[in-house]
Amino acid sequence: MRFSLVVFALTFGCATTPKPAEVHAAVPVGDPPVLKVGERLILQSEADKRAGEDFHKLQDQLYELRVDSAERIAIEILVEQEAKKDGLTEDAWVEARLETGLREPTEGELQELFAKVKKNLPEEATFADVKPQLRRALLREVKVKRAREMFDELKRRAGYQVLLTPPDRPRKIIDASGPGRGPANARVTIVEFADFQCPYCSKASDVVKKVAAEYPGQVRIVFRHFPLANHPLAPRAAEASACANEQGKFWEYHDHLFANPRELEETALKAHAVTLGLDVKPFVDCLESGRMKAVVDKDKKDGEALGVNGTPAFFVNGLPMAGAQPEEAFRRAIDRELGR
Repeated sequence: MRFSLVVFALTFGCATTPKPAEVHAAVPVGDPPVLKVGERLILQSEADKRAGEDFHKLQDQLYELRVDSAERIAIEILVEQEAKKDGLTEDAWVEARLETGLREPTEGELQELFAKVKKNLPEEATFADVKPQLRRALLREVKVKRAREMFDELKRRAGYQVLLTPPDRPRKIIDASGPGRGPANARVTIVEFADFQCPYCSKASDVVKKVAAEYPGQVRIVFRHFPLANHPLAPRAAEASACANEQGKFWEYHDHLFANPRELEETALKAHAVTLGLDVKPFVDCLESGRMKAVVDKDKKDGEALGVNGTPAFFVNGLPMAGAQPEEAFRRAIDRELGR
């Protein structure tokens, strides 16, 4: 059914060796052997431990996949029930609620979106050329928001509850002293390790910012630098953002870098300071001195000590979340922490 597309749109990168065991030795219950070499059994727990963080990431992905899939089934059941009451098909019921009272985007809204996406369009593309696509994009955004609100209301009335226990993950002790958004005493702190040359980081940053806004006063986002070795422009961009932080403009600079991913060369980094109204001379002096390299290097070293090996990487009150997760994954993680 077509409304399922809306549902999908709401969602989306050494152990100690034991002593040799006899082949017929008793195996701990729930810990089956994975393979045998000679007379030695390699148990599942040993393999899991050796896999380390990769094993935990797969566990997290499996949990999110199961919950997301079950939620889609639940929404289909609830929509089918409501549509039957009104004598409509599921598609017609959903479409009626998404279309009713839908306001056309204003010219100003279309122009604002065009200004945001222009850098990603062919140089010769004009506003008139892409206006129909801009209109569809804005209408789709409104519909997705409406659909989320509608499905959330259906779930609330039906007593929706996630029963599956999330994977047991050890909490990490995180230094959350970097640039932050949100109150310092927030009940949930999300520490993000990211790279300004990483396209997934840009998308994930938008997702986290959007979700955090739904929990006013309860969530704080802290940024830590983790420039990857295969992104040659990322370290200098990180240093530039740290220089902007000295003038209290980290997040403005952060957002500007992610909005302009093709402009990370040194001259562009300095030009961004002008665009954002920074005091340019101190900014340039800071960047050219290289003194922020120590800040960036410390962040990366801390991230590596926590097991970070790619970006983006998040820690929600110390619980790891690797990769660009969908909005629902962050909502579930925040809700679990608020419910503790």
